[in-house]
Amino acid sequence: MMRTAHLSRLYLCMFLQKRNNMIPIIPDKIKDSFCSAKWLMATMHFGMGENHSCYHPPIHRWNLEDVKRDPSMLHNTTHKIEQRRQMMNGEKPKECYYCFDMEAINPDVISDRKRFTNEHYAIERRQELIDAPYDKHVNPSYLELSFSNVCNFGCSYCSPGQSSKWENEVRKYGSYPVEDPTVHADKMHDMIPEDDNPYIDAFWKWLPDAYKDLKYLRITGGEPLATRNFMKLLDFVATNHNPNLTLVVNTNLCVPDKNLNMFFEKATTLLNAKTIKGLEVYTSMDTWGPQAEYIRDGLDIARWEQTVRKVSTTFHVPIRVMVTFGLMSIFNFQTFVEKVIQMRSEGIDIMFNCARLVDPKQFDLRILPDYCDKYFTRMNTFIVDNGQIANVERETWQMVYDFWKARHDTMTPEDREWRREQFAKFISEYDKRRNKNFEENFPEITGWI
Repeated sequence: MMRTAHLSRLYLCMFLQKRNNMIPIIPDKIKDSFCSAKWLMATMHFGMGENHSCYHPPIHRWNLEDVKRDPSMLHNTTHKIEQRRQMMNGEKPKECYYCFDMEAINPDVISDRKRFTNEHYAIERRQELIDAPYDKHVNPSYLELSFSNVCNFGCSYCSPGQSSKWENEVRKYGSYPVEDPTVHADKMHDMIPEDDNPYIDAFWKWLPDAYKDLKYLRITGGEPLATRNFMKLLDFVATNHNPNLTLVVNTNLCVPDKNLNMFFEKATTLLNAKTIKGLEVYTSMDTWGPQAEYIRDGLDIARWEQTVRKVSTTFHVPIRVMVTFGLMSIFNFQTFVEKVIQMRSEGIDIMFNCARLVDPKQFDLRILPDYCDKYFTRMNTFIVDNGQIANVERETWQMVYDFWKARHDTMTPEDREWRREQFAKFISEYDKRRNKNFEENFPEITGWI
């Protein structure tokens, strides 16, 4: 028995060593700057005519003539190739501060840069990227698409470019009295209509070639269930074979029944066709109860929970909850986590992951008063001591907690006060326009602003 156990461990170690030796090593020169997302990930906002590699760096505009000449430049933009050059020279691109700043706070943290670079699809193509010239055009493995900003939500930290509800409000009532340019009327994009969009036209030309290399195809918005091209894409996937592809759908799960029913119908057809590896549904929730509905204007939390259960029982697919963790998330976050654990106990495949909300700057959790430390400490104890928390949940919470603990080392008092003033101005206008009441919903910090 003991010998058998010892041999099993030995063979396991040999297997792991062999497997690890097969993984290409990132050269020392670039190990601290390299991120495979610059090559293998792309997020495309067709309505704005803009894109970025992952969701952290600022978006940049496409050159229409480039895209018309070569649709692969939807992904291989001149801007992105310059960032690749910097990385391959051992330089850390300034636009990638989200991960590099977190790694400076805690070198052992599993930042998104490290996570993206060690995804299975990135490991498979690592040697290809290391050996190739930095300016070689490549197809992405992970592609995220937003066909339109049409959305029935107007989340507090969102903007007109990603939400038609926000766009209509700012066009009607004007700019918010804050310095954040995304909610200024004169800074708004002229949104390109979905039915007459040259970038979408280029996408449909490029997709047949790019499709074969895709491992993840993720659709976001706006609200994708409200867009025609999303439904067209479901038909494409149902009739084009890619056994390695996972289709990921971001949805607020609170769309009108007609949209939800159409999605269920087409998704059922797609899954029955068995042309892809699988389907995953991503949704968002930043805390629980009235505080969540305050943050995500348009959210009906009872309907959200009902639809989560319907998706699970109909498709039996993974449901992943994205937490955009800003200063309003902490106070009722434990109730949300307990709800996720409860759903898991009922057989629902559901997990959450946290991302720090750092832009717009007025929502940064580091500006909360020091007396809020008790909420973070209590939450951290709950996460650490709870055996029902998944690894990704614990790891992404840890980044939030580390960010909070480093607040005095990473932000000056002047910056903190400026952001607090910006938050106060924003909330005053938000309450007025949306018929809300911040102090009633957040008694924990009444009087702070």
